[in-house]
Amino acid sequence: MLKRRTIIIVAIFALAASVFIEASAACTIGVASGRATSDRRPMIWKTRDTSRKNNAVIYNTSFKYKFISVVNAGSTAVWQGLNERGFAILNALAKDLSGDSSSGMGNGSFMRHALGNCVTIADFERLLEATNTTGRKTRANFGVLDAVGAAAIFETTDDKYWKFDAADPNVAPNGYILRSNFAFNGSGKNAIEGLYSAERYQRTNTLVDGFYSAGKLNCKSILRTQMRDFSDDTCKPVSVPFSGKWNSDSPFGYIQCYKSICRSSSVSASVIVGVLPGESVKLSTMWTILGQPACSIAVPYWPVGQTPAEARGTNTAPLCNVALKIKSLLFDYEDKKYIDSYKLRNGRAGGLWAITFQAENRIFEQAREKLIKWRRDGPNISEMVATESALAADALSVLEKAYVELNTAYYLKN
Repeated sequence: MLKRRTIIIVAIFALAASVFIEASAACTIGVASGRATSDRRPMIWKTRDTSRKNNAVIYNTSFKYKFISVVNAGSTAVWQGLNERGFAILNALAKDLSGDSSSGMGNGSFMRHALGNCVTIADFERLLEATNTTGRKTRANFGVLDAVGAAAIFETTDDKYWKFDAADPNVAPNGYILRSNFAFNGSGKNAIEGLYSAERYQRTNTLVDGFYSAGKLNCKSILRTQMRDFSDDTCKPVSVPFSGKWNSDSPFGYIQCYKSICRSSSVSASVIVGVLPGESVKLSTMWTILGQPACSIAVPYWPVGQTPAEARGTNTAPLCNVALKIKSLLFDYEDKKYIDSYKLRNGRAGGLWAITFQAENRIFEQAREKLIKWRRDGPNISEMVATESALAADALSVLEKAYVELNTAYYLKN
């Protein structure tokens, strides 16, 4: 009897923990229709902030449609993902919306169900309609896209939702929509000043406005610049390296990034790019950074087969593991909200980014060349799986060497 009671208690605590984990995440997201992006393909993106630092990319075959997704290692709840029919979804917790239903799926399990069963945004909206009645434990801004070029954000409670269509010029004058951790049908209805995550929302608006105006809103500008962006409490950018002291107590060159898009709590990031009319949905691409974005490298994944060993694992993925080791070197001040910017760029053409950005540029170019070929000749599944494996292996090798170099570099010891 005692053993059975212990098992029940453990199960209850596990369930409570899973609910808390879903509710504790805080992220920055965006969606863009093809009229906003430089290559005319729809795109959605997310920087994931949570206490669950061990992330992985897995291939799920347990539903009607197969899909790839970013998960907590060892789990199957989805935090951003893309299915074989070109439907993609991600979310940011909307702290100011209600999600108190006593039944139904939470954010992560709801997105897993959507990836496994939806082809279009219309399908997703029908799922929301159905669960408005049956209940769901969601309080989220969901970003979605599909293979017919649609892109939208849904502000969602446990029993209602509001749709923001990136194709609607009244909703999205420039074709894109951005969110952080509040909703415009919640506390953001009147004003956003003073709201949690308002600084990230304002900063991503500034960045994306700039990309759009320059004709450079694409996966690379989001991955390289927006997802590695540091800013101060007034949303002004902070240069890297930062040649000053954040306050009288902090060390020289350390950036306090609690209110930045790129935060100490950021654990992964993805940009999911859709297809043009007539292109195979198999060429929809999920670019993912496993680990804190400043400390890792973006790799492309396609929803066509098992993800590389470097990107998956029961406890953590190898790519995520080495990124966590690098993070420990960069966030080494007693206040873990601070990052040593001189370890990213040391002012002498060195530092982590001198190594990782060169490798990431190579990965971007190799993926671009492959996509040109597959768009012209049709997708080659075995070649796609081999390509993502080779690129993931390249990223892991570079990160491992970067960790060794950073750990032994002179400027880390002086």
